[in-house]
Amino acid sequence: MKTKQAAPEKRLFDNTIDTYIFVLLCAVLLAVPLFFNIKSHDQFELPKLTLLRILTCAMVFLWALKSFLEGKFTYRPTPLDIPLLGWVIMNVITTFTSFAPHLSFRGEYENFAGSLSNINYVILYWIAATFINSAEKVKFAAKTLLAAGFLTTIYAIAQFFGHDFIKWNVESMIKGRYFASMGNPNFLGALLIMIIPVNTAFFIIAAKNRKMAAAASLFILFILSYIALFGTQSRGPFLGFVFSMLVFIVYGLYSAFNKIKESAAERHVSAGAALAAMVLLHKKWIIAGLIALIVSAALSLTVGRQSTHRLWSSITDVSSSLKVSRLHIWVPAAKMIRDYPLLGTGVDTFKTMFPRYSGVEFAQIDGANVSSRTAHNELLNIAATQGLVSLGIYLLLIFSYILMWFRAFVRIQDPSIKLISLGLFSGFTAYFIQNIFSFGVAAINTSFYIFMAMHFMLHSKYCGGRMRSFHLFSPSSLLKPVMIVITAALLSALSVFAFRIYSADVNYNRGRIFGNVYNKWDVAVREHLESVKKAPNEVKYHVYLGLAYERYSAGLADTSARMGALLEAVKYYTSGASLNPGNAYYWGNLGRTYFTLFELRQDNSYAERAVYYYEQALERAPVTGLFYNNLIDIYLKFGIVDRALPLIDKLAVIDTDMASGAAFMAGNMFFSRKEFDRAIDYYSLAIKLRPDVTPAYHNLGVSAAAAGRPALAKEFLEKFLSLDPDSDMAKNAREILGKIGKSN
Repeated sequence: MKTKQAAPEKRLFDNTIDTYIFVLLCAVLLAVPLFFNIKSHDQFELPKLTLLRILTCAMVFLWALKSFLEGKFTYRPTPLDIPLLGWVIMNVITTFTSFAPHLSFRGEYENFAGSLSNINYVILYWIAATFINSAEKVKFAAKTLLAAGFLTTIYAIAQFFGHDFIKWNVESMIKGRYFASMGNPNFLGALLIMIIPVNTAFFIIAAKNRKMAAAASLFILFILSYIALFGTQSRGPFLGFVFSMLVFIVYGLYSAFNKIKESAAERHVSAGAALAAMVLLHKKWIIAGLIALIVSAALSLTVGRQSTHRLWSSITDVSSSLKVSRLHIWVPAAKMIRDYPLLGTGVDTFKTMFPRYSGVEFAQIDGANVSSRTAHNELLNIAATQGLVSLGIYLLLIFSYILMWFRAFVRIQDPSIKLISLGLFSGFTAYFIQNIFSFGVAAINTSFYIFMAMHFMLHSKYCGGRMRSFHLFSPSSLLKPVMIVITAALLSALSVFAFRIYSADVNYNRGRIFGNVYNKWDVAVREHLESVKKAPNEVKYHVYLGLAYERYSAGLADTSARMGALLEAVKYYTSGASLNPGNAYYWGNLGRTYFTLFELRQDNSYAERAVYYYEQALERAPVTGLFYNNLIDIYLKFGIVDRALPLIDKLAVIDTDMASGAAFMAGNMFFSRKEFDRAIDYYSLAIKLRPDVTPAYHNLGVSAAAAGRPALAKEFLEKFLSLDPDSDMAKNAREILGKIGKSN
């Protein structure tokens, strides 16, 4: 191994492979935040990651090509190499130890935050650390990010005024909150708070250098970005923004304090006199700061008044805000850490495992049959899914990064470079703070890893750094063309693989549209089959192919054809459950399908399987009312009372509406068995749980009449008639009341 001093800085752009790689890095910063595609079902994260992976493959190929042409592999060792290598190793380990390795590799659908993405970000860092090799390139990369921020902000502002070149589904939008090219207001807010500090740094530089046109443009961008941030109405990003601005304020106060001390010592005057002189000297900056505060306050109380109210409510009632928005997720995360402390449940498996640990409160707040995508706290999420070892390595990475930044920052003499370094670090601060309440996605994670690489360049410039090279072979070796061809073929295959997954999602989207919108389930089946063929390890595609077969079977008249379609549904539901055995809903799908098979053929073996799969689903999601309800239905139809009734009691704690329906079914069963007193008990329970269930009043009255309890019958039949006098059952109720009247 040879070492040599870092080469002197070259021109920003020249006709070299280094330049091509740097251009691709800038393309990542510009294009990933902006890119989305409405043809795929996941219109934002998957297209962004597909683009990132293809661009990463291109950069890796160019780096390899350079190495083969030179006969040596050259790279820059960084202070973050050890924690990053540990992070990669733990991602690999916790993928293999996961209960669903395929899921942990690619990541849960919609998140795609598996080890593949995490390792991609690390590779991106090492590429950027090697090829962002001058202060000028740091500046250009930062300006590229500003360009992405400008375009994203313009799109967000256009959405605010009701202008959008895409007609989004109203159900997919959060009213009053815009998302631009990020797909979610929270993610847009997270991106903006990483860009605003960089914009602030360039604004200060332009103002100091008296470049008024540039300063005015950057100030306008700040205002627009601030409006867009408020338009997201996202509390986590706004808190991150506050902390990022505090970094500037603390540094400004610290610098001013030092200057006051130096001035007082040089002029032999009091600190107060020196302070007065400093105020006069920098009065323009003070006035500018006050104007910025006034403008921000005005915007907050006008354009952003809804956001301000939401944020202020969160601040003034922190405990209630956390209880509603986060604690019902964080507590289950802590339980997961307790049960899987060392290696966690597996990379990006939080959404699957959450129903096993969530409480009733989550369903009451976020809705039934809903699972949280992540822990909404990066540190808790890592600990829960990848274990405390991985969390320790991640914290070591963060500490090493902060130390690397600080060591370089205190040595930087160039005011412009110092401000850019501060702006990037403020962006990191915003990223870290908002991730305490949320999680990273492709656009902000790529920015974070490239931020770290940009700071490494400044560290190597001001603290010293060496290039290292490993000899591969002689430049004239016959191995050179062979290795170039092999590498090109391998990375091309990886790029095709990435695009093929995206292409599968296009088929998946078409399948859902043909089925759900046009009710053409035969066409939907064909599209879903294609998605499974292209991406056989994506569990979502298997499950929705099963659903398409199930819905297709419902439209068939021939019993044998229906059976065949349902058995195909079972096949793909089973493959889905094998790819992700922890997901309760996949087992529930099997329970539902087997019970439909039982209803078609009256084969008790199908009913037994339905019970087994629903029990498996309940084991994985013990507070999901739907599974209780369906299992109770089966038990009651088979008269297995001793197993049905305890489940009704449990369901009453979870979902009163469903429990009311289950109690009503139990009442019907007892009535059919002429156990009228027990029927009365369960009709009464149905009414107690849901007083507006009018048929329960009728049936309770009828049961009471049959049980020889005329007073009770009269009470509830009259109540029924007062609630629903036009019901089809009203005639029967009046006849019974007439008989009761005659007998009295």
